[in-house]
Amino acid sequence: MLYFTIFAAIALFATVSNSLPTKSKMNEPERCCVSNLFSAQISTSSGVKLPDGTTFNTYGYYNFSYDANRGFVGMKGVSFSVPEQQKSNLWIIENMKSGQIYTFDEDSKKCYKSINPIKSYSCIPGMKFVSHQLLASFLLFFNAYITSHCSAFVTDSATYLHSFTYGYGDKQIIADTWLIQIDNAVNYATVSRDGLCVPLTGNNFVSEPAMINAITTTDYVPKVDDPSIFDIPAECNTVV
Repeated sequence: MLYFTIFAAIALFATVSNSLPTKSKMNEPERCCVSNLFSAQISTSSGVKLPDGTTFNTYGYYNFSYDANRGFVGMKGVSFSVPEQQKSNLWIIENMKSGQIYTFDEDSKKCYKSINPIKSYSCIPGMKFVSHQLLASFLLFFNAYITSHCSAFVTDSATYLHSFTYGYGDKQIIADTWLIQIDNAVNYATVSRDGLCVPLTGNNFVSEPAMINAITTTDYVPKVDDPSIFDIPAECNTVV
């Protein structure tokens, strides 16, 4: 069951506080920030190399909600181990302020705690991307979590790659893909260019622990459909 904690957080969108969109260089699309509130359907495929050298792979689909105002991410859905196809019904909640992640197995009614290790972002970073609070530790998944209250730093870690169009006919949106490198994580993030900055797809590569993850977003709405998705199950309150 520890494996659930190791893979699930990869799909979560955590934030780095105080980040701001920045002006783009000539011929680049505008860098943007995701909405403070949204819900969507997400599907994830991930693989991680565990400390004992074995690998663990999963596919899953979830109802996903994000509330930057309250500082929570929540998702409920189904994951399948690959290739065994062992099915698990999971409810995952992250407190973005503390980095604490709760993974609740709705079949066994057991709860598992972990810390979100990866430094995440709510904006496409640029030359003036400033952060005062860093979330470290990656699972999503291992390592200890570090919250650093640092002086602001400057990084130019996002590189514009290309743009393309989703849809057909008169039902189209333009999407932009950015390469974002933060510490030992590399992410190819594609966001919509419609003012909403919808995180359409993400392909993440982490060197330590070795992990890859792909995320696709659909059925996006700029609100939280069901705030109860952030309510931590009672079984999680007694977990050490």
